[in-house]
Amino acid sequence: MEKALKVIGLAVLYVIAFSIVEVLGIFHPYAWTYSAVLASVLAAWPYFKLCQRYPIPGMAMLCAVLVLLFNYIIGQGHEFLALGCFGFGFIAEGLRKLFGRCRGRWGVISSYAAMSLIPFSKTCVLWIDYETALDMVILNMRDIYYASMGRMLSWKMLAFMLVVTLVLSVVTMWILTHNWHPRDRYEIFR
Repeated sequence: MEKALKVIGLAVLYVIAFSIVEVLGIFHPYAWTYSAVLASVLAAWPYFKLCQRYPIPGMAMLCAVLVLLFNYIIGQGHEFLALGCFGFGFIAEGLRKLFGRCRGRWGVISSYAAMSLIPFSKTCVLWIDYETALDMVILNMRDIYYASMGRMLSWKMLAFMLVVTLVLSVVTMWILTHNWHPRDRYEIFR
């Protein structure tokens, strides 16, 4: 029971790290639209600890499902987010198994890169159905969003932010795993 509570606690910290960045979206639309960039750094530590203390299948999917549930609870969930959470969650699980049977350093690094793209599945509706998404955003946010949305929704900007997010997530997780030292029998890289 104690292990289950620790697992849930670390997964909730992962969700909180993503949510903190989205809350910053109240101040400026870039913070909401490209929340994955900063979240890829903030959510790295809880994901790292979760995967290292409990190197079993399912940790990435647990984080993805909790992100999805949290967003549905606060009224921000939609079908693209669900597709992204399950898609990137399954990819992350596959990468963890592929590189070291959930214990390898590169499995954690590559799976976290996949997990860092989940916020883009939440905001991808802005590129797919711009008018509907813009109406929704204007209802929920200030007029600054309306003035800024056109500038930041180019396909080049999206591609640039995807690359930046992937690079930051890989570098952050590489640093965490590189300087990491085992503390107990659950935290062993092979």
